[in-house]
Order: sequence, then structure tokens, then C-alpha cells
Amino acid sequence: MSKIKDDIKRANYLIKIPSFFRENDDIFDMIYPFTTENINGMFSHFNFKDKDCLSVLGSSDQVFDMYLRGASSVTAFDINPLTEYLFYLKKAALDANLTKEEYLDYFCYRGTDNYAIFGKRLIKPFDIRIFDKIAPNLKGNSYKFWNDLYNKYNFSTIRESARLFNSDEYFRDTLEHTVAYLDDDNFEKLKEVSKNIKITFINKDIKELVLAKNYDLMYFSNIIQYASSMFLKNTICETAYLQRKLPLEAFKNYIMSFKDNLNANGIIIIGYIYTIFDEYYSNGIFNKEIRDKVFPLDEFNYYYFKSIDYYESPYTNIDPKREKDACLVYKKTV
Repeated sequence: MSKIKDDIKRANYLIKIPSFFRENDDIFDMIYPFTTENINGMFSHFNFKDKDCLSVLGSSDQVFDMYLRGASSVTAFDINPLTEYLFYLKKAALDANLTKEEYLDYFCYRGTDNYAIFGKRLIKPFDIRIFDKIAPNLKGNSYKFWNDLYNKYNFSTIRESARLFNSDEYFRDTLEHTVAYLDDDNFEKLKEVSKNIKITFINKDIKELVLAKNYDLMYFSNIIQYASSMFLKNTICETAYLQRKLPLEAFKNYIMSFKDNLNANGIIIIGYIYTIFDEYYSNGIFNKEIRDKVFPLDEFNYYYFKSIDYYESPYTNIDPKREKDACLVYKKTV
């Protein structure tokens, strides 16, 4: 079976069977519609101008924000092959010169305050009228993929949460804070350069990733919090402390193997850490004692910024421990 036929078959399966009815359900089978991280706050700490970047693809928002900030090239990898089709759909929406409101109405399942609000919208999520504007800018397999789904399903079924798309999605007014290109002016700037935006896509799990070139910046999103399922899975250690520490050490050793593919002064954003001061001990990356042992401050650094929870809960008294997210960084010295 060809790749496109296999990918369409996978998408059909996800759409027909909601996640809670699937056997052996894996959250990474579904597409994240938008980032779940404050990439705007994080990326503001780094210089992307004329940089060659490596990134998880995911929702594609990281890629668009990198190009908005002046990146020269982006190589994107993801274990989920369907993420590539979302990238080309979002790019085609930019090339179609949608307004920002049309773009958000089309891609967002959540509204400004709850899921039900989209029932009042003039434009519904994945509305066929907007897709008809986007479709002429889709090429090759990307057109075949989305056109096939629109020919088989009602548009609301395609975009319904917990089918093809992951239900982990923030309110659209949160996204306007946490995704730089969703700022009004930045959205127009991104449309101006969108024709030149492209990716080299690597459909691989991070543990199978082989790099063929060097980069100025690498970004591994929040994969670090899954270290225990990546390393020492089904292994019982002598103590709970080691059960949390050893997978983190294994993750560190693996990620640091990529430093040979860093240019001089290159940066690895090793991991995005949610609400870094709200510690809990079931996961080593959220335990400061373990984290500092594995990633000593004389070799690694942290950058702090407002948490995505901060923007998601602007009218409530958020716990001060949950006000900051952070990223863990390694910088290669000449």
C-alpha cells in the first residue's frame, strides 16, 4: 500500500472510532490542532534569524513561529505521519490569505470560553466553505488526503475532538498570547513569507532519529516528560528515587548525542517543563532534586516565562506555583 493510501486509511480509522472506544489507544495517533505550550514566551529568549532549526512537528505552530522569527530552514520530525498533512493545510490557509478570524474559526474547536460556543459561529470548525478557499493551495498528497476526508465525512466530524484531532486544546484567546503568529500584526507578516515556508519532514520516533546535517537550534518540545516510557519501560528499580532518576539520565544521554550535530554556539532546547515550580514526584523532570542531579546548572540552563495555565485562567486566582513554565537548555561552546 502506498504511503498516501496508508495515511488516509489511518485517518479514516481515527475518525470512525472515537478515542475512548479504541483498543490500545495511543494519544500520539491523533493530531494536536495547536501547541499546548507557551512557545511565544519561550522562543522570545532565542535568536532565530538565519538559523537552521530542528523541531518536533506536532501542531506545526512551532515551525511557523520559527519562520516568523527569521529561521532560514526547519527540519521537522514526528512519529505521527498525519502531522505533515496538518502542516500543509495550515500553510495553504496562510497562502489563501484567510483573515486571522477565518483561520481561527476554521482550525479552533474551542471558542473563547467553552466548547459549545462554536454552535453560534457563522464559520464552523473545518467549515467546507473555508476549505474551498484553502484547497486550491494544497498540492499533491496533501490535497488528496484532505479532499478524500471531505468527500467522506461532514466537516464537523473531521474536526470533532478525540477522533482525528487530540482533545488537548486551549481557548483561542489563550493561543493568541502563546503563539506569536496569532498576534494580529504577526499573522499578516507570516502570510507575507508563507510562500517561502517549507519543511524537511522526518516521520520517525525520536529514538529512531538520524540527523544528516548540522543545526543552530534543536527543539524537542515536552518529550522529556515521557522519559520513563521511552527508557526502562517495565523495569522495576530498587527505589522510587531511582525509578524516576534513571529514565531521565537515559533521556539526557540520548539527547546529548545530538550535540555533534550542533553548529558552533548551537542550542538544544532539551525540554519544555510545565508549571516548573509546582513539583510532584511521580515524574523525575518535575522533581527539582532529581532534575538538578541529572542536569547540573554548571552545564545546563533554564529560561522562565508565563505558563500556559496563566493565560488559560486569567480571571481566577491561579496558584503562584503554576504561574511559570520553563525550558531546559544546553548551549554548545566553541
